[in-house]
Amino acid sequence: MKSTEVYSQLRAELGPWLKSLGFKRAKGLLSWSRQYGEMQTVVWFQISQSGWEAYSGSQFVVEFQRSLEPRGGTIGGRRQRLAAFLSELEREEVRSIQNSIIASLSHPPHNHPFLHVSPTVSEHYLKQFRPVTTPYSEGQDIWFRYASPEHVGTWSKFFLRKLPQCFEKIEAMG
Repeated sequence: MKSTEVYSQLRAELGPWLKSLGFKRAKGLLSWSRQYGEMQTVVWFQISQSGWEAYSGSQFVVEFQRSLEPRGGTIGGRRQRLAAFLSELEREEVRSIQNSIIASLSHPPHNHPFLHVSPTVSEHYLKQFRPVTTPYSEGQDIWFRYASPEHVGTWSKFFLRKLPQCFEKIEAMG
């Protein structure tokens, strides 16, 4: 999936709901913002710069921010990634979804180029097909894996359930 396809799907699946909560599309990446008090609450999605690979797919991250500007990634605001707002049980749910997606990936054929560059490159590449075996921590930078529109849809459904508490928590930060 090209990054534009993923952004388009996330926009279609999350945009109307975010709009109903008073969010507007913001500048930069795939982001939304709303005024809360004297500051903006911003949420944005960023796809990995590593790009798309036919077998391992790709990944994206979700970040929240409180700042004066309605734009993700600005300096001077408070920023947190999604894991900071999830309980241990919710992070385990993320790990379960993540492992389900990883298990659904098609393994590359033996003649795949990444398996013939060097042992280090091969090992790094093959790690992408292994399950996450340790629980995610509150401060961990979780990148949400995907390889198909169904995977992105699964994450969208998860976000729709969890974003309200995330907004509540970041807005309580001031």
